[in-house]
This record gives sequence, structure tokens and C-alpha cells, in this order.
Amino acid sequence: MMLEYVNAFAAGGIASWAVWSIFSGKVRDGVVGKFLYAVIALSGYAILARSDRMFFTPNTAGVTMHVALFLAGLRHMFMLTYWPRVKRWICRRLDCDICKRPN
Repeated sequence: MMLEYVNAFAAGGIASWAVWSIFSGKVRDGVVGKFLYAVIALSGYAILARSDRMFFTPNTAGVTMHVALFLAGLRHMFMLTYWPRVKRWICRRLDCDICKRPN
């Protein structure tokens, strides 16, 4: 019974964080990030709203939440490590006015 409460609190906390990330102006992750947060929030709600009590078997809501969390983390790692280099490469290739503007 204790694991059911732990899983419910964890899923509720993750879903609450995802909803905050969607509606907060401080989180500027673009359309892809907001979509990933929406999937995380919906799957967290599905975990909380389901009627069965088998927390150790993989179900659609749990797998969806784990995959969405993995993709959000992967996107975060890409944006921190590779995006500045990719952005510089794109700006060199495009040679547009926005890239020439000093920041």
C-alpha cells in the first residue's frame, strides 16, 4: 500500500511540474518542449486516474510518461551541449541579417 502512495505522489508531482512548465512564462522551450510537457502532464494524470492497483506492471500511461521524460531530458541535454555549435553552424551557412546582428 505504501508503494501505491509513493507512486501516486511522484506521478502527481511530475504532472504538476509539467503543467507549470506549460503555463509558465519562465520556461522558454518552444513548441516541441511544450508538447513534451503536455504529454508528460497527461500521462501523469492517466496514472493518477486509473482504477487498477498494479504498479509493478508496465502500462500505457506509465510507459508514455517514461518515454516523454526521456525525450525531455534528451532535448535538454542537446540544447545545453550541442545547440550553440549547431546554431553557429546554421548562422554561418545562412549568412542572414539576424545572424550578423551583434548580440
